Amino acid sequence: MAGDKDVMGKADALLQRHAVGTETGGVPVLTDFVHDPRAKALADDLARDVFNRVMAEVEGRLAADLEKRLVQHLVPQVHTAVASALGDLHQELANAIGDAVAAALRDRQLK
Repeated sequence: MAGDKDVMGKADALLQRHAVGTETGGVPVLTDFVHDPRAKALADDLARDVFNRVMAEVEGRLAADLEKRLVQHLVPQVHTAVASALGDLHQELANAIGDAVAAALRDRQLK
C-alpha cells in the first residue's frame, strides 16, 4: 500500500507541474476564463443583435401607443373643427339661398 501512495503522490506532483495556471490542474472549470479572440467579436455581435431586437420591440410598442394617444386627442378636435366648419357652411348656404331667392323675386317683379 505504501508503494501505491508513493506512485499516486508522484503522479499528482507531475500533474501539478504541468498545470496551466489553475488550481484545478490542467482541467478547466467554469470559473476559469478562456481567452478566445473570436469571443469578443461574438459577444459584440450578440450585443448588437439583442440591442436591435429590443429597439424594434420598443419602437413597435411606442408606435402603437403613440398612434392610440394621437387618436384619443385628435379625433375630438377634428370632430369639433368639422362641426364648426359645417355650421359656418350651413349659415353661408342659408345666406346664399336667401340672397338668391330675394334676387329672383326682384327680377320677377321687374318683368
